[in-house]
Amino acid sequence: MDESGVKIEVHLIQNFVPSSLNRDDTGQPKSAYFGGFRRARISSQCIKRAVREWWRENNSVTLGERTKKLQQLIKDELAKDADFMAKVKSEDDLIQRVRNFTDSFYAAADKKIPENTNVLVFISREEVEACARLVKELWGELKNTIKDDKKNKQNVELVSSQIKSASASGDIAMFGRMLAEHPDRNTDGACQVAHAISTHRVDMEIDFYTAVDDLNPEEETGAGMMGIIGYNSACYYRYAVVDRDQLARNLARKTERKNGAWSQGLDPEDYKDADAIIKAFLEALVFAVPTGRQNSFAARNLPSFGLFIRRQGGVPISLANAFAKPVWPKREGDDLVHMSVEAMIKHWDDIRTKYDDQGLKAASCFQVGLAAVPDSVKKYEKESVQKAIGAVL
Repeated sequence: MDESGVKIEVHLIQNFVPSSLNRDDTGQPKSAYFGGFRRARISSQCIKRAVREWWRENNSVTLGERTKKLQQLIKDELAKDADFMAKVKSEDDLIQRVRNFTDSFYAAADKKIPENTNVLVFISREEVEACARLVKELWGELKNTIKDDKKNKQNVELVSSQIKSASASGDIAMFGRMLAEHPDRNTDGACQVAHAISTHRVDMEIDFYTAVDDLNPEEETGAGMMGIIGYNSACYYRYAVVDRDQLARNLARKTERKNGAWSQGLDPEDYKDADAIIKAFLEALVFAVPTGRQNSFAARNLPSFGLFIRRQGGVPISLANAFAKPVWPKREGDDLVHMSVEAMIKHWDDIRTKYDDQGLKAASCFQVGLAAVPDSVKKYEKESVQKAIGAVL
């Protein structure tokens, strides 16, 4: 598939048992008000973290590191060059020059912990290798920080060009990165991931727990400790969209613009890596589950329904407003999951009627445990997740 202007959407309905997958600053499950009612929520950041960890476990996408320990990464890379290290006068000298490099081209050192940068830096393995090469090349100049002025213009341009030419890891190309002190090296994310929200209103619940001291004598009763954990049980609507062209550009390093237009065009080869990462992204959205308090709740529930959409042109559309009025069983035997699927597909049908297909080129869906899918999407139903993903790609 070599067409330009393609976007891939994911719509999932996922029902979790009692759990605390993503907590706020008070330790309670995250929530939000939507449609005037309190909803359970899983943040976008939490979902993306679960996706990255799924990729790491399955070795399916090249990953960068999000860390404040950039200086250590560069020193570790330099340590691989025995000839260079033999020329280094002292460990303190190495530390200072590497720090001057990261201060100059990434982020200032943390005032309290100077071996760390003051912000998290998202960086690929290839870029770390480029940084090590540049430290060796600029060793003499790194007695001090390198300022972006006329005197240091050539050095700044050298670093900028080599870093920009380093391959982006798959997760940076997909999720983007921001370097506040060096915005010219920012990467625009190729995907947008919505906060998951419950299709119904929720009331937060509290689990009061106790633990017994195993070595207490029999005559001593009572708990060795006690505490509380907040939790809820919710059926979530989850949404994400990927800009295939932006992902291909990030991977191919074809992100320069001139007079508002792209300086370089994309060719069929540029899409190959992008398509592999999109496939891995769709798989991870289905199978990756946040890890919050899983040892306490074991909320290992996969989606009950998934709808994948490929558009070319038009606008991407979230179906969250299907749940502005909360779904809730009214009669014995009503199924919250099935009701949520029906509400979502009804809203999708309404959107298509009022706004046309908005560039719809392909759609596919899968379901688990439902008596039937709504009539309007039956023609898109596939017998497995993998076949559904294959059909939309």
